[in-house]
Amino acid sequence: MESSFSQTLWFSSAFLDHLHAWDARLGGLFYTISVICHYLGGSGFFLGLISFLYAFYRPKLALEVSVSLLTAGIIVSLAKFYFESPRPFPYPEAFDEKSFGLPSGHTYTSVVVWGLLFFRIPSLWLRVPAALIILSTPFSRMYLKVHFLADVSLGFGMGLVHLIAVLFFLRYLDQKTLKTYFFHTKSYRTYTLLGIILTLSPIVFDSPFLSEEHHYSLASVLTASGALAGFWIGFLFYPRFSKAHFLDWGLPFVEGKFSIQGLLLRISTLLIIILCFYVLPGQFVKNSIWKEDLFLRYLRYLLIGFALVFLYPLSLQTIFNGKYLLKSENETT
Repeated sequence: MESSFSQTLWFSSAFLDHLHAWDARLGGLFYTISVICHYLGGSGFFLGLISFLYAFYRPKLALEVSVSLLTAGIIVSLAKFYFESPRPFPYPEAFDEKSFGLPSGHTYTSVVVWGLLFFRIPSLWLRVPAALIILSTPFSRMYLKVHFLADVSLGFGMGLVHLIAVLFFLRYLDQKTLKTYFFHTKSYRTYTLLGIILTLSPIVFDSPFLSEEHHYSLASVLTASGALAGFWIGFLFYPRFSKAHFLDWGLPFVEGKFSIQGLLLRISTLLIIILCFYVLPGQFVKNSIWKEDLFLRYLRYLLIGFALVFLYPLSLQTIFNGKYLLKSENETT
């Protein structure tokens, strides 16, 4: 009896149906919140968030968020591949969820990313929405019937452990009072090769006999690992080509005043890089016979990760002698 109750509670669509009991009065609100959480926990939004933090705000924070997000993406997708737990049936076609369900990736990454922002940015205007997103995402995934209770529970728990580990590691780095995470090393070629080997290693699980759910779970792994490799390579190469005073930056201030021209220049540069190294290659692959190839997916995200970390600030250094990339003296890291 207890086993049957547990099965109904953790892996039953009946429990998800109960969440719609108040749809007559609050269905519109619940659905809106769920859709918002869906997109706020998606890869497209997180790519935009990382780009914004790196391009306009603080590269240190952007690197913290990026590494935390991408490692979370790798772990949760490998867990999906391993557990092979199906999602509620039938799949809601509107949200195009094709990978396995356990654990919930949206729940996991929301806890890690929004939890990290909650602790690293001491602003009530950010902390309140961040807390609401973290608490609402598990409910939203069940309300949309894309995850069972077990999926979101495991995702939340794994995300919490991941977040705690990240915060402890960042506390260690904070004690070193590093002005930037960039550093020079003569072994950058070796570290680059090692990073590619490690991040590409999950491709050994690829096989023409994989189910659709296995394929898309593994595709999520290669997406995150490819982006992580690109960030890592850019992180190693940028200090070798950059001047020392361009290893950190903030908002586009010039002579103590916020520069609209600098902001527009940064936006234009960022959009060109995203267009050339993410959108156009993506369209080429999607229109080719290799659109499902996992190695090309890995390369695509490696390319945009590298372009963002390396090419974006290096390009701005060449325009007006880097005037719009310099860190203002009154800004804090």
